Amino acid sequence: MTDRLPSLIAHMAWADQRTLTMLRALPTAPTQTLTLFAHILGAQHIWRTRIAGIAPTFTVWPTLVLDECERLASENHAALARIAGGDATMMARIVPYTNLAGHRYENSVADILFHVTHHAMYHRGQVSLLVREAGGTPLATDYIMFLRD
Repeated sequence: MTDRLPSLIAHMAWADQRTLTMLRALPTAPTQTLTLFAHILGAQHIWRTRIAGIAPTFTVWPTLVLDECERLASENHAALARIAGGDATMMARIVPYTNLAGHRYENSVADILFHVTHHAMYHRGQVSLLVREAGGTPLATDYIMFLRD
């Protein structure tokens, strides 16, 4: 699985950029689309800071405008790509953390990266549905579309 993580992170960066493009194409992005997209980015930020062992500067549900989303996405994707490019020892490293409910857990870096990519996929699907309901045109963000692009 760990050999696929750089590709999954690259897909996430590509799909997040397409989501940003999709939201910018709307005359006014519905509040819930921006809330969900900011959540995707906030969660990426939280996980990358947990892996790095540093305090986060964003919450998991940050309030961001599209320009702030773009900056945070760029920072997240660069950091997560560096992490995903690590060796087997890095991928196996156990990261202890406390979740938002105050419970302590430990997971490997590889499992965290896998989670981050799938969490983003889930919420991008919600954003696309909301864009369609608002009269916009969702952009495909499927992994296979990334491979074809």
